[in-house]
Amino acid sequence: MGRAESYSELTRWAELRFAAAKDRRAALPQRRRAALDGVAHALRAGSMDPAIPPRHLLYLDLDGPEPLAAVAVGDLDAATHVTWQISGSGIRAATAMWGTVREAGQLLLEQRAVGAEDPAVVAWLGYPAPGLLRAVFNTSARAAVERLTHDLLTFARLRPDAPHTAVEAHSYGATLAAHALSSLASAHRAVRIDALATTGSAGMPRRLAREPALLGVPGGSLFEGVAADDHLARAGRLLSGRALLEGRRFGVDGLPGLGLLPVTGHNTSRFVPGSRSPSYGYRDPGTQSLRNLALVTTGRVPLTGLGGPGPRP
Repeated sequence: MGRAESYSELTRWAELRFAAAKDRRAALPQRRRAALDGVAHALRAGSMDPAIPPRHLLYLDLDGPEPLAAVAVGDLDAATHVTWQISGSGIRAATAMWGTVREAGQLLLEQRAVGAEDPAVVAWLGYPAPGLLRAVFNTSARAAVERLTHDLLTFARLRPDAPHTAVEAHSYGATLAAHALSSLASAHRAVRIDALATTGSAGMPRRLAREPALLGVPGGSLFEGVAADDHLARAGRLLSGRALLEGRRFGVDGLPGLGLLPVTGHNTSRFVPGSRSPSYGYRDPGTQSLRNLALVTTGRVPLTGLGGPGPRP
């Protein structure tokens, strides 16, 4: 196969490879079967909220020791706003594919609700995310830079009209995003990122935290949300020596006056229907966090603790 000239073409090729992988499923090792099944479930019509638009496979890479995948929610060829959603510690294609794609769909629905005309969100699990112990090191992030920058450069090639583009990263995903964006910026590669939003950040190298211009993202469009009791993120930054981008926070602790719920702890999804004592993660519907993520990833102003807009980027 040659080089794809559109995402619809890239998806057709990915689907052909996916079908071939399904034909040999029984011969695959357990983790590859799990990734294959997770992708199939995420792509299946009716497998999640029917308001979430169809999902499109960008790739499922079963060649390495750890399966890697990326799935787009919405139409990447026509989207007015595109968000690359990068997950953190322990979130891999073999264990969390359906849930990660559902989170991308939930962000898309919230982006529509705040006024984005035709958004698309990529659930990107293109690296073997480290466990908690290995997440104190930058090794996994550095190793994943090539894959993420390749995918962003492909996007820039296939969408030369440059729709509004954001990166939304959680936990160790923020560390990876920082390494990848600084690599693109330092090499003067033609990728425009209009906003970076992180939640529960495991931090970025202190040089990048001190000099955020090195990320190549407009200074007023760098945002961080950290829950008051997200002790895991704080411990990760302390043990790793990484840091937050000071002064660019958005609220995640709830706005009762607007009916927006607070985030508890470190996870992206915590809500369990029917729970007597529900708790919520950074990407759960109904939270101030998801509302603000939708706002800042589409070029809008986040809500402050008073329910109004924050300082204009």
